[in-house]
Amino acid sequence: MVENFIIRRFLLIGILSSLGFAHPFHVSITTFQMNPATHSIEITLKLFSDDLEDAIHHEGLSPINLGSKNEYGKSDSLIFRYLNTHLKILLDQEIYGFNWIGKEIEHDITWSYLEIENVKMFTTAKITNSIFVADYQDQLNITHFYKGKHMETLMHHKDETAGTIHFIDRKID
Repeated sequence: MVENFIIRRFLLIGILSSLGFAHPFHVSITTFQMNPATHSIEITLKLFSDDLEDAIHHEGLSPINLGSKNEYGKSDSLIFRYLNTHLKILLDQEIYGFNWIGKEIEHDITWSYLEIENVKMFTTAKITNSIFVADYQDQLNITHFYKGKHMETLMHHKDETAGTIHFIDRKID
């Protein structure tokens, strides 16, 4: 009886202490969606808020306190600056820049939205995604690219931050 109590106590302490640590895995998801009607690419990033705050802080920028009443007034510009540094795209060897659309905070997730305007027809997309790689050795950045009916996925990590997608035709669909 006493042994069961002690075992349960240690299990409870172990569970409670593990809740105090950050999430046990480091993953981001980036989605590129070609919009043929506007000749743009809409980009959605799903990032853990604490990882984003840590990465911005590690780059020597101001603490941003995402989603709190004390959120830094220029947090959007700091997030955009970070993403511009760690996310790059070349379409047929031509580099494209991003426009900041905005962000949403959902519990411990920050959804960030970017857009690339005036996209020409292309057959290859080279994407470099080094988001959080400098901060977490186990970081995995999953990138989905939708172009018409085609969807391709790249996996970016510390040993391979860049990848290229080859599309079959030049149509934007």
